[in-house]
Amino acid sequence: MTSARTFGRLGTFVAAAGALLLATVTPAAAATAVATWAMNDTGTTMADSSGGGHTGTLHKVAVGQPGIAGTAFGFTGTGSYVSVPSSSDLSPGTGDFRFTLSVRFPAVPSAAVGDFDLLRKGLASTSGGDYKVEILRTGKAFCFYKGSAGAVSLSGGPNLADNAWHTLTCARVGESVVLTVDGRSFTKTGRIGSVANTATLFIGAKNKTGGDQYTGLMDEVSIVKG
Repeated sequence: MTSARTFGRLGTFVAAAGALLLATVTPAAAATAVATWAMNDTGTTMADSSGGGHTGTLHKVAVGQPGIAGTAFGFTGTGSYVSVPSSSDLSPGTGDFRFTLSVRFPAVPSAAVGDFDLLRKGLASTSGGDYKVEILRTGKAFCFYKGSAGAVSLSGGPNLADNAWHTLTCARVGESVVLTVDGRSFTKTGRIGSVANTATLFIGAKNKTGGDQYTGLMDEVSIVKG
């Protein structure tokens, strides 16, 4: 028969072990808003309401367009884009990272355009890697991250060229890339490593000299780390 004293000692041991376990568990880092662009602006700059100070400059962008929330930006093709100066917190490094935006466009990219680059930081030749989300000629969304260990990309969802609003999220979660299209997620796992560059962040185009320039509306863009 087990004595009450034995039960008492056992209870003390279990309590101590539980306290030790709780003490060694490290809480997960909270997600942090890096940039939030509502695109309700009326001038030549795009304000960042996150407090991160990531103000963008508009180039041939039509403001005050009907948005998914408030107003939106209209991108008209050649020479139409927003540029945001580089900052270390706009690069994922090795951590979790995601960016979200809403788009509305009536037609797929033409053969001359190639793809619609919606948001990207860096090119294939950029030192430190790059990331982007774009619309392929099929009208499907495409999400891409390239880092020091390799690149992971995937496309998913339907043809979005129906002149209706669609919300996309392109995320790096560990060594996986997750593309979410209107709430439906697609995942691909591979080796990415660190993604960190000093390139300008472009919205609506590949870069300032042209290429893959978007024609359509965009609204509610945000970047989150963690």
